[in-house]
Amino acid sequence: MSLRNFLAEEAIQHVGVNVDDMQLSKEFYINILGGVFIAEITGIDGEEWTTILNADVKTAPQLGAGDALDVCFISFGNSAVELLRYYNKGSGLTHNANVSVDANEQGVAGKHISFNLAADINTKEFFDKLCDATASMPCVSLNKGDVHQLGPDGPLGGWNCFFMSGPNGERIEFNQIPKGRCNADANFSKAAEHFRKAAS
Repeated sequence: MSLRNFLAEEAIQHVGVNVDDMQLSKEFYINILGGVFIAEITGIDGEEWTTILNADVKTAPQLGAGDALDVCFISFGNSAVELLRYYNKGSGLTHNANVSVDANEQGVAGKHISFNLAADINTKEFFDKLCDATASMPCVSLNKGDVHQLGPDGPLGGWNCFFMSGPNGERIEFNQIPKGRCNADANFSKAAEHFRKAAS
């Protein structure tokens, strides 16, 4: 049973990233990657929010008993990134009862954000500039010096990808998929069109 007709045409609204340093994270996603600030709310607390966000998990942040949450939404056009910082109101320290593993150590239920690169840019130049721009961010590390090319054949033919660790140790991917010129774009575009029509 598909519940497709309950979803909007552009179905993915945002991807959330739990962060330790909100200012550093905004520097990366807004000033370096060029995302556009949408809104920020600070000091969210209250027992209702604990239930909404964390159900009854006792090791999660307790927004009704000493913890709080700051959120910042950043637009990347087709979807947004939400930065979330849970912290103790008394100490100001980020909540870390359940520490997540770093980007390159993820296992089951690991997550990542993926960004599209423009089709005709020099990817090596982009990654060199990204290295320079993030030189002062200790958690940022690039897995390789350039994108990995999957080659022209197969259902993802033409897909070029790259992974890195972001400013909070989050896993970030960059893709360069030539529009209208490869199997990967054709298959993604066909599936997206099918998804949009399914709700009509």
